[in-house]
Amino acid sequence: MAGGAAVLAAAAIGGGLVLAGGDPDVPGEDDVHASAPDCAVVPESAVAEALTDAVVESAESGPRPGGHTTVCAWTSLGRAEAPGTLRVEFSALFTDTSGEEPVSGVQHTEGALAAVVPRGGDEVVLGAHVAAHVWAERAPGTAGLAFQADNLLVRVAYSGVSGGDPVEWEDARETAVRVAERLVEAV
Repeated sequence: MAGGAAVLAAAAIGGGLVLAGGDPDVPGEDDVHASAPDCAVVPESAVAEALTDAVVESAESGPRPGGHTTVCAWTSLGRAEAPGTLRVEFSALFTDTSGEEPVSGVQHTEGALAAVVPRGGDEVVLGAHVAAHVWAERAPGTAGLAFQADNLLVRVAYSGVSGGDPVEWEDARETAVRVAERLVEAV
């Protein structure tokens, strides 16, 4: 019975791909990023600067609708006097040719960036020319940040504790911006 279910599932997946137009999403010829970078692109020194005694909590990578994503997370909870967490997400978004008019990977990424940035965030410039948006997350002591590099959406979230209390918003913001500045150089 289990073998029949596997054959049925495979047929359903194959049929879905045929109805959806074939292969899973692939990058277009103008998409600079054919996949999301892996966690190794995040400089160890940037992680160490943000989190003392940090360890990798998770590192996952794989396809997503319209692209490819990598999520990296580090923590120093239980390991440092001022514990915290750092999360970096890379999403390579591909050109979509399924509609009447193609949507480039860059346009796809611009739309995704606009969707993740909440009202009330600050715009900052990373390096010499990369615009980023930084905002306070709901949890105290947490900053979120996002920026675009061609068809790559990069998100950073930092949360920290100092003296048993969440770090001040300005400190969380500064840490997220410093990490993002290092990522601009890396991607």
